Amino acid sequence: MVKLLKFFAYMLFFVLALIYFLPKAALYFYAEQELQKKRLILSKEEVVDSGFSLKVKHAEVTFDSIESASVEEIDVKVFLLYNALHIQNIELSSMAASFVPLHIESADIKYTIFNPLKISGDALGAFGEVNADVNLLERSVTLLLKPSALMLQKYQSTLQTFQRDQNGEYRYVKTF
Repeated sequence: MVKLLKFFAYMLFFVLALIYFLPKAALYFYAEQELQKKRLILSKEEVVDSGFSLKVKHAEVTFDSIESASVEEIDVKVFLLYNALHIQNIELSSMAASFVPLHIESADIKYTIFNPLKISGDALGAFGEVNADVNLLERSVTLLLKPSALMLQKYQSTLQTFQRDQNGEYRYVKTF
């Protein structure tokens, strides 16, 4: 019994040490290079490895040579079995002002190997609340939007692309 307890203690220590000493900044820069191939560029950011997480501060997001957003902080947590991305204070480019409100307070994206074909996310902003699910097997994205009063009042054209359900929520389903 003691040997089994020692084994699990050593195994836990090894996994935690592996996560702590994982070269998260190098993995981030590799991911950034891969995103550049898709014409998505993060620039002017400050990358800080803080042990069990990686923080990216003050990033400018450019897609296809068009400045798209600025992000105050991205917190990346890689725990092997469960990975999470927490993004705070996103300000979209003024080009999107006719489609959606420009400020997003926070967005959370989660992925776990216990459900490897699904990526889920939540966001809160001036548009209201949105829950997102990406099904990798079916290659589909589902958004469930609980719109704010501002979204209902000023962005009716955007809401027309969603289907309204009985609860007053708006659903958007797209395959890719």
